[in-house]
Amino acid sequence: MFVLYNMDWGGTSERLKAYDEAWKKACEKTEGVEYNGRYKPWNKKYHWTYVTKVKDLPTWYEATQNSEWERDPKEITHSELEFYGGPQ
Repeated sequence: MFVLYNMDWGGTSERLKAYDEAWKKACEKTEGVEYNGRYKPWNKKYHWTYVTKVKDLPTWYEATQNSEWERDPKEITHSELEFYGGPQ
């Protein structure tokens, strides 16, 4: 399944790069998770979308727990998660 994390970013470019690295490391630590990158969505109002492939929802949750990122509420001002399952 794929997880899309759409977000508006209000921090610095250095902190955004640090967020990228923290999420990549969390994905590497978690079996069944593949980081697919950060993209600029053309059809959403958000600044950025992170695309991650995961085995299932518990695996997604495990990856979020493996992240060492300390969020500043001023940086991620709005966000939305989308979950897409594969063919059945």
